[in-house]
Amino acid sequence: MLAQSPVSGSGSLQSGGRTRTFRFHLPSSLPNDNLPVLLAFHGDGGSGAGFEAYAGFDAVADAQHFIVVYPDAVAVGGSIQFNKYADNAPGFGSAGDANGPNPPDPNAPDDVLFTSDLIDYLFQKYRINRNRVYATGHSGGGFMCYYLSLALPSKIAAFAPVAANLWGNNSFLSSYFTATKFKPVPLLHIHSKGDPTVQSPIVPYPQTPGFVWPLSNYSYFNCGNGSTYTTTAFAPNVDSLTFCGSGTKVVMLMTKDATHGWSSLFTVPQTIWNFVKGFQLTTYPEVDNHLKVDQFGYVPRARKVAVISNPQTGYNASEPFSPSTYYQIRNATDNSVVFRGTPTGWNGGATHAQSGDKAWWFDFSSVQQAGSYYVYDSLRNKRSYTFDIGNDVYRNVLKQTTRVFFYQRSGFAKQTPYAENPWTDGAAFLGTQQDTDCRLVTNTNASTSKDLRGGWFDAGDYNKYVPFTYGPLIDLLLAYQDNPAIWTDDFDIPESGNGVPDLLDEVKWELDWLRRMQQANGSLLHKVSVTDFSATSPPSADTHYRRYGAASTDATATGAAVFALAAIQFKALSDPAKKRYADTLQTAAINAFSWASSNPNVTFSNTGFQSADATIDANSRLARRVAAAAFLFVLTGNTTYRTFFDANYSQVHLIQWSYAYPFEATYQDALLYYARATGATASVKNAILTTYTNSIKTDNTENLPAYLNQSDAYRAYLADRNYTWGSNETKAHQGNMFFAMNSYNLDSNNKTNYQDAGMGFLHYMHGVNPTAYCYLTNMGAVGGEFSDPTMYHSWFGDGTVFDFNPPPGYLMGGANPTYAPDPAYNGPPIVPPQNQPVQKSYKAWNTSYPENSWQLNEPAIYSQAAYLRLLSQSMCYTDVISSVQSGSWTDPFTWSCGRIPTAADNVLIQANTTVSVSSSVQAKRITLLGTISYANGGKVVLGN
Repeated sequence: MLAQSPVSGSGSLQSGGRTRTFRFHLPSSLPNDNLPVLLAFHGDGGSGAGFEAYAGFDAVADAQHFIVVYPDAVAVGGSIQFNKYADNAPGFGSAGDANGPNPPDPNAPDDVLFTSDLIDYLFQKYRINRNRVYATGHSGGGFMCYYLSLALPSKIAAFAPVAANLWGNNSFLSSYFTATKFKPVPLLHIHSKGDPTVQSPIVPYPQTPGFVWPLSNYSYFNCGNGSTYTTTAFAPNVDSLTFCGSGTKVVMLMTKDATHGWSSLFTVPQTIWNFVKGFQLTTYPEVDNHLKVDQFGYVPRARKVAVISNPQTGYNASEPFSPSTYYQIRNATDNSVVFRGTPTGWNGGATHAQSGDKAWWFDFSSVQQAGSYYVYDSLRNKRSYTFDIGNDVYRNVLKQTTRVFFYQRSGFAKQTPYAENPWTDGAAFLGTQQDTDCRLVTNTNASTSKDLRGGWFDAGDYNKYVPFTYGPLIDLLLAYQDNPAIWTDDFDIPESGNGVPDLLDEVKWELDWLRRMQQANGSLLHKVSVTDFSATSPPSADTHYRRYGAASTDATATGAAVFALAAIQFKALSDPAKKRYADTLQTAAINAFSWASSNPNVTFSNTGFQSADATIDANSRLARRVAAAAFLFVLTGNTTYRTFFDANYSQVHLIQWSYAYPFEATYQDALLYYARATGATASVKNAILTTYTNSIKTDNTENLPAYLNQSDAYRAYLADRNYTWGSNETKAHQGNMFFAMNSYNLDSNNKTNYQDAGMGFLHYMHGVNPTAYCYLTNMGAVGGEFSDPTMYHSWFGDGTVFDFNPPPGYLMGGANPTYAPDPAYNGPPIVPPQNQPVQKSYKAWNTSYPENSWQLNEPAIYSQAAYLRLLSQSMCYTDVISSVQSGSWTDPFTWSCGRIPTAADNVLIQANTTVSVSSSVQAKRITLLGTISYANGGKVVLGN
């Protein structure tokens, strides 16, 4: 969630049972990781925003690349101030303490705890370098700095109080300033000799006293000097008093004026930063992006491999890294070591051409206990991002990435509590000659007006293309059918709690728009769009006229397929209203198929539009009709559809070329779907399954052979030519192809290989790639510490307030070596993504014409859906296997993702399902919400 242009904002967190707030400033140019942080505490009666306004730290942060955070105090002792009285008692001072506040405030917050919690929060959200956290403060905020120097020397590396002093309980201070308790800290104290509010430590000045409170105490324990300092001129009317001149320094800058304010005699913010930046703790291992992990984590039985990189070529070639001989997995809660091992060099130490990196693999698959962990290089004190292990490790990821479709809804207000602040907006495109009064692009007379509201924005634009809905709806509906147990009714959309899985509710939003696009004769209109490239942020402010395009076979074949598959899913629900809805979809599918059969080659003319034509070629038109026939046969049992399918399936490229590949994954899915249908023609079924199996298993070197041969150092192989616009969608489909081998139980001897190969593509998108990016936007709050900070989207576009704070969960297009700016671009090569190895052809930035960052960073509903199916398939491989329909225990279609339980598995028999057992089968444990029926002496043998 980090910025590439300066961003200031506000945040909050829970600390000590209270909501605490702060201001923050993210700098304009960021290194890859480990940002330092300066905590800046305001004075009594002030605020973080007020301190930010006059302190001048933001400009320094932009130039010197660090984050500034301005905590807000709350009411303490009757006024706004920090709880800055140093003692070891709760509250603000104690009754009877003559040196303490009068009166004490026993209900005051613990601002030491707040500061500690804030540092932890910043680490989780902004990938900060916890060894380089610094504190400064003015007046009362400076007093707070002094207190923190005693209380948090293990979390703050240097301190710079201004116009302040150390105030605390005498007994506590006397006890602290001892050899056994004192922790040396660097200290820069800034003060005016005539400060009328907080007395200068040296009065009168100049003189050389034998003792200066409290600097002499710090210097005595830092460097053994408790009685002298050296004086040099720092600037006109500013002296530098050095108590400890090397190592852990203690310095005071004395201004020769009489003010309690922020000095104008020298550049205070730059001076403070120049001092503190030279110090860092060794408390924490440093997060290093050369250690790549899935930033969210791993299900317990997954193969878990961290990739360690040593860049040789590409934009980061100047950042070499050689791993240590031994690595550890440490528990992130207590830093205990739970696993030790040796990384293995990839391909004998060769440089991986696609990334330009040498790589090592650190396999820690044996770590299966639920918890939070990190990979640790003990010799270099480097660590990976924190990741979790557990059955629910992707639950929040699934929720956020599914909610993207809610933000993509057209014609629906995004308001709290369903939309998260600040990503709220009113209903869009319901105005004059927009979607409720949409007119034909070639005849804008009112007589052509149609109500075409609803649906999803296609991508980063607001247009809606019917042919482009085929992929996302097929992927989402199959994701639901593969693993229905994960698709619950609590994703925080307006339909949540209605008894229908929220994924199907969201899909219905798109289907209802497609039904509006369907005409009385069964055909579907092609698209709804502005006629040029106009777009306004937010969408509700966009008043551009929108038009529709005429019906086409492309659109109608699409409608036939998705209506039919959706009808199957809705018909299986228990809700009577949704069963009736399924009947409506079935009728729509039949009518669309009938029109497309009578009009197989009605192509769309994009005349009148500048936006995408969304047309497909003749083979794809036929493939969609074949898919529709498959789904309609399963839906209706009508052999007319089987006859059409059997007559035409061989023209789909999988069969025509004997070649399974990710660009046609959803067409292949339709063939596989038919092959498991009751009543499918045996010879056709066998041809499909044999061709698919052979291509995945042996005949195509880019499929399982690429995994077995370890062709990709980052464990998610695509051929060079397949890295194009939207390569992450292609990656997702490649992973789904591996999972399909298990879902259809096509090669039982390689089940584990297909599982691990498929999940490698998920791990790639979660950070196991040469850039270390989690290719989802703004996921820091759910564990994606180094997630994409921005995206190309008309709502959240360049220069908007959302530019560097987009909603979470949008999948980016990914690496694209074909990227080139518009010919009108006159600048130098944009490096990266240009002139890079294939997998490093990526940059997280957001510009429009002529740089055209959309080629890497535009989201799209089809990419999002492909990713969600990959994620949902990955969530099958927990140690709990759920029934998804009634059937035999030994039938893979009874179980989520086709996983027949083994003795090592916990089994959940879902409500409303009956699993029949007619032989001896095994499980570790059974949770029975549905029914098990036994026949022929069948039994279930339970393990330990």
